[in-house]
Amino acid sequence: MTKPNRTLILSALAVALALAPAFAQMAGKVDLSGTWTGYTILGDGTRAQFNLILAKAGEGYAGKINDEAGMIPEMAIKNVDFKDPTLTFEIEFPDGAGYRLIKIDLKLEADTLKGSWLDADTNSNVIELARKK
Repeated sequence: MTKPNRTLILSALAVALALAPAFAQMAGKVDLSGTWTGYTILGDGTRAQFNLILAKAGEGYAGKINDEAGMIPEMAIKNVDFKDPTLTFEIEFPDGAGYRLIKIDLKLEADTLKGSWLDADTNSNVIELARKK
């Protein structure tokens, strides 16, 4: 290899190594903020349409769940964690005189969040949401 080619290759390698952390940081900057709309299947087998509204809160997210039909009461989401590509959080779903803790686990796939919910009695079902445009 001639000296000019070697110098060019070493220079290109040095630039690539210097920029690698910046590209890795940009790739990890997924923003889930906004409204996600879709459905889940409730414990009684009813299909329920709902919205998940997410907003940046410090280094993480805060949000709520609501729906237009009134099948699902508006609930704040808690213990929100996003480790790309997985979003997890909990809600306290009204159940008679008390609340039932529901854990939700969703995987980001382009502009969709797909996953499931799980309650303390190990009842579970699907959730599918799409980013509202």
